[in-house]
Amino acid sequence: MLNKSPIIERVNYIFALFILFISLYMFIELKSLAYLLFIILSTSYIVFVYLFTYCKRTKTLELVHHTDNYEELNATIQQQKRQIEKIEDELLSLHDALKIITSTFDLNTIMVYTTKLLNKYADCEWYYVCFVNEDTGKLNYRYEYGEACSSEIDRDEIEQYISDAREGDIDRIQIISAKDKGDTVIIPLSVSNELMGVIYAGSSIVGKFSNVNLGFLESLANFTAISVKNAEMYNSIYNQKQEIEALYEQSASSNEALNAYITELDETKVELAKKNIELTKFYSEIQYGYLQTVMSLANSIEAKDSYTRGHCQRVMEISCELARTMGLSENDIDDLRYAAILHDIGKIGISASILNKREKLTDEEFDEIKKHPYIAYNILKDIDFLKNGLNGILQHHERYDGKGYPNGLKGEEICIFGRILCVADAFDAMTSDRPYRKGMSMEAALIELERCKASQFDPKIVDVLVLMAQGKMI
Repeated sequence: MLNKSPIIERVNYIFALFILFISLYMFIELKSLAYLLFIILSTSYIVFVYLFTYCKRTKTLELVHHTDNYEELNATIQQQKRQIEKIEDELLSLHDALKIITSTFDLNTIMVYTTKLLNKYADCEWYYVCFVNEDTGKLNYRYEYGEACSSEIDRDEIEQYISDAREGDIDRIQIISAKDKGDTVIIPLSVSNELMGVIYAGSSIVGKFSNVNLGFLESLANFTAISVKNAEMYNSIYNQKQEIEALYEQSASSNEALNAYITELDETKVELAKKNIELTKFYSEIQYGYLQTVMSLANSIEAKDSYTRGHCQRVMEISCELARTMGLSENDIDDLRYAAILHDIGKIGISASILNKREKLTDEEFDEIKKHPYIAYNILKDIDFLKNGLNGILQHHERYDGKGYPNGLKGEEICIFGRILCVADAFDAMTSDRPYRKGMSMEAALIELERCKASQFDPKIVDVLVLMAQGKMI
């Protein structure tokens, strides 16, 4: 028996070599065939010891390699878990703060929460929030953060940006990169084609502002601008109300004063009606700002899964068109829009090596993929404005015949959003290129949907999609 100890292995080598040399010597001297047999046996033993040692060391190296891979995989999983927990925390904090920003008419409260969000999530070293003075047209540098901001701010740069924006694209984001200074970014604070000011932020690192950072800054700027405008309108209406009440009190002693302002009162009513229309419009813009925030989250998915870039956007467009053709209400379509753009956000918790794998997934890897609807559900479940579409996100991989995941729901047990998303998701997946195959033609994809309706897909929704394709609506 060979011992696994390296010392014993060396002794075995030495012993075998000793026997080999003695046998060679005796064979040469005595010409005996018996010693030739010893030579063959000794040589075979040496070869055996060598092969045994080689195989054992190879297996040991493989074991070490697999151990390293396991530790690396475990570290990756833990890192992704921390990222998911961070995203959940950020979403909840962001949503709570935005609810306060968009529900108050106090300018100081709006800016306190805006700067808190900038400090926590903007990932910049310094920033200024500047507003344009309506009377002078000059900038007021009212809110700042960071030790370097006083020396870093370039007022001429901001003034030039505002001048260019008023003449061209008022919603344009500008990034300025300089090797010696890093990056600065200018985000407009604009409402209804009115430029109210800018967020001016910077970092000493070139390329610091990712698409996700910029998406957050743009969404926050939209919320802040709309909320500030609402506050200004509210304060204006409140002041008018105070004037009217004061006038009414005076009327008790002077009917003449009241009559003198009757016309002004009627005009104020008209103005209040106009303000109400504007507030309704601003509410729509707040909803658009929500969607921009959602889009930023979706971009973080596509940055990780490079082979599905644009998939969420396309699924959103197809799903909303399906819902509209099926006669769903505009409120339902809005809820579906959020669900569609975020239906794959759970992939944040799936390893990038699995998402981008070119070969066929193993059963274990596919089991990991099947977790993403639940991961998405847990990330989004506490966000109020997403609750109506949450089941659609959870159920978009359920099958009409009950063989889908995660819960094996069947037929109309699956919510209407889940059934719509299932069809839209599959159609876009089939018609999109992948690293391992070319995308199908639209005609081939429709044939496949027809083949699988009533098994994988809701047949009524497939029929609607086919009609849309025939009418060139997709």
